[in-house]
Amino acid sequence: MANTPGLDLHVFICTNIKDGKTCCYDRGSADFRLELKQRIQKHTELKGRVRINASGCLGQCANGIAAVFYPEGKWFLNLDSEDIDK
Repeated sequence: MANTPGLDLHVFICTNIKDGKTCCYDRGSADFRLELKQRIQKHTELKGRVRINASGCLGQCANGIAAVFYPEGKWFLNLDSEDIDK
């Protein structure tokens, strides 16, 4: 996937809801995404350079909250609030 013009980092966090199955949303991914987005917005030097988006299912339901960072294509699994500062 090509990098979005002007962005240094584009983060997709699974916020998918699956009826009857444990998923990232059940583990707090929507709150995780919101907190990360709010922290990024406090850094004015990152405005227009970093984007935090919700995504549909990333296929990692058994591995906790899942995120993928582009342009590297690096995956992060089992995320929780303690990981936001990292």
